Amino acid sequence: MKTRNLGISAAAVCAMMSLTALGQIANSRHNFSSYGWSGGEICKPCHTPHNANTDVGFLWNHALSNATYTMHEGTGTAEANIDSRSRMCMGCHDGTVALDSFGGTTGDNFIGPGGLIGTDLTDDHPIGSDAIYPTATSTSYNPQDANHRVGTGSRVLRLRSWVDSTGTEQWVVGCSTCHTVHNSGNYPHMLRFSNASSALCLTCHIK
Repeated sequence: MKTRNLGISAAAVCAMMSLTALGQIANSRHNFSSYGWSGGEICKPCHTPHNANTDVGFLWNHALSNATYTMHEGTGTAEANIDSRSRMCMGCHDGTVALDSFGGTTGDNFIGPGGLIGTDLTDDHPIGSDAIYPTATSTSYNPQDANHRVGTGSRVLRLRSWVDSTGTEQWVVGCSTCHTVHNSGNYPHMLRFSNASSALCLTCHIK
């Protein structure tokens, strides 16, 4: 794992977050501060001010998965087939890495069935290399804007950057396109907005 030493304190990391973001994570299912293995901290299981993993950024502190996934179009690893933010999600949600595997330690508390996606992704919405969003005008998909967002107003989804084996940047659907990790619980399954009447699905898909 690539690391770098950043001369800021844990308190400074929290200070960099907005009060709104802190309130969201405190009320979300990603707040593990009540579990003994978290050290009573909200941020530490995922982020660190020192010796962070620079492969994915975001001062990442949690172990990444080395699993091989069964994808819609074949098999592959997260590093080679999935955008960096989805790699972070799969570090817990594929069930091969323990929730308390962070800060260079190997834990033994694995995610429960309610949040387990597993390594067979063929029964899930395609992400990464299986979900390259078309750049041309399409009869099946709503267009991206110049910032690779889809939708308008309060209903906007963000595509994620993934670099393929040729070094070409592709814009793809990732876990964080539809879900937000710091969600306060306003919508089920940490969705970015309500999927009532399939509103979230129809943001991208023309039906």
